[in-house]
Amino acid sequence: MPPTDTERRLCEATARGDGDGQVAAIAGEDLYLAAPQQGQDPLPVYDDPAVGGTCIPVLTRGMLPPWQPQQVFDRVSLEELAQDWPNDKWRLAVNPGTPCAAYLAATPAHRAGWLRIRAQVGVRPGGLLVTHFGGPLHGPVARGLACGAPLAVHHSVPWNELGTAFLDPAADAATLREQWSVTDPVGWQQRLEELLAGRFAPADAEAALRARADRRGADGGDGDGHGEREAADSAPAAAGLTAAPGLPELVTRYEERFRADGLLPAGGQVVSVVALDLAHAVALVRWGLGARLCAPPQAEQAVQRAAARAGEVYGSWEEFAAGYALGRVLAFDNGWFGAAYAETVHLHRVLTQDASSPWRGLPFA
Repeated sequence: MPPTDTERRLCEATARGDGDGQVAAIAGEDLYLAAPQQGQDPLPVYDDPAVGGTCIPVLTRGMLPPWQPQQVFDRVSLEELAQDWPNDKWRLAVNPGTPCAAYLAATPAHRAGWLRIRAQVGVRPGGLLVTHFGGPLHGPVARGLACGAPLAVHHSVPWNELGTAFLDPAADAATLREQWSVTDPVGWQQRLEELLAGRFAPADAEAALRARADRRGADGGDGDGHGEREAADSAPAAAGLTAAPGLPELVTRYEERFRADGLLPAGGQVVSVVALDLAHAVALVRWGLGARLCAPPQAEQAVQRAAARAGEVYGSWEEFAAGYALGRVLAFDNGWFGAAYAETVHLHRVLTQDASSPWRGLPFA
């Protein structure tokens, strides 16, 4: 089975001898070129007996090899390759030596065709749910990766992958450095622990949710209030805090809009916003793998911890989804109900309505 839809489209085009279809299958996708190690040529040029000529090999996302500490790949586009191609007689070998292989002639006329098809296809958009059929699909690692699925969907990368890259090593390292001030394994581990402990989620919102849960418990509200009280009590960021003025009203406004837009059921309320941190913890693991700040055994353990932590706070993917949505809009929308809100609703609907979503197919705990 091809690992993702990209390889499936490529295989189908190759099987029917459709050269334009081969180009269309990869035209808007990220392609990966092996980064040279010290002493190697800048381009991994080789002679391929399959075509009897010189080729430059690239891999599609689903065909990247398992993580290796010294084996990294640069992300390129077909457009960049067309514009910077070094030799008209060479071919582009896509996934050479695999069942998903394709060999594209790269004369000036062919490269003009690449650019024409690229313009027609466009760049792969964000907001797509992608599954890697060679990745974890069941069990605690898959559940942990599913906690990070919103960020995977945001970038249209496979949700269930602990591998060579999230985007690419340079981009992953830049994200860690610029957004999380992480530049080394020690800093990565520190941020991971903070995220798993819920220390970056909006603390005043968590305080507001705690106060509401406490009132429900005191008033004998619906249910035993256990989930909400546990969520609040287990969020160190909220300890000793009181909700900022106006924050409870903002939470109420978002919850009302969530119910209208289908992010909460009728009468539903958000349990906790620590899902925002747990999703980022999983992304931090994947960025750390890409930047070579951690190794697969650490990564697997970390995402399983995220799944376990989610199970301590929430009772279902629906509760987790609503908690992530509220945390995200409080952090990035702040009552505007603008682009960040619309994007949050899109991510929620993809992950709660698509039949192939892990939030539909995986047990929560």
